Amino acid sequence: MVGDRPLRGLSLMACLLLAMTAALANSRSPLELVVITVDDVVADMREHAAHYQAQPQALQTMVLDRVAPHFNFKRMAQLSMGRYWGQASDEQRRRIVDEFRTLLARTYSNSMFAFRDEEISVVGEQQSGQRATVVRLKVSSSTASDVDLLLRMQRTGETWQVIDVVVDGVSLIITYRGTFADQVSKRGIDGLIDYLHADNRQSVSP
Repeated sequence: MVGDRPLRGLSLMACLLLAMTAALANSRSPLELVVITVDDVVADMREHAAHYQAQPQALQTMVLDRVAPHFNFKRMAQLSMGRYWGQASDEQRRRIVDEFRTLLARTYSNSMFAFRDEEISVVGEQQSGQRATVVRLKVSSSTASDVDLLLRMQRTGETWQVIDVVVDGVSLIITYRGTFADQVSKRGIDGLIDYLHADNRQSVSP
């Protein structure tokens, strides 16, 4: 549904956020949260790679359990739907958010193993007021070109959550918005939901 480089950025970003559950209990900035999780998460992925390789469904479950709290899936789905969000019923919105959550978890599960040995450096943070920030990272590899990765985060209460990922200038939300709009224009909102559901039924294979 998205190109190779956005998928690469998504999987790398997931690796950064997998261990944030404990970190978020502390009063740290988004930048600090990313910095303190990089080493722990990469080590965890390397240590348990064989287990997740043998049991890919366990990987997807783990991703949902540990990453989901750090994403505002409802906001991401709303932004991806654009003007069509206002046309959806409450039940349709609920189903879209559920399928969107599963879609992202499946994406991570199918791709993150290939990038767990990447070198990740945190470049900095650009904060916009008290409730919005962008954390900038650079991902280096000996086998591929470097990737510039931006995590757009929004604060709700005391919790910082990701609302968009930008990989080499390509926004995840804008990419999905084009795909969603195409499906809705052809098949309606229920058709989009069916499309996402069918896509999510694909076998999980890292």
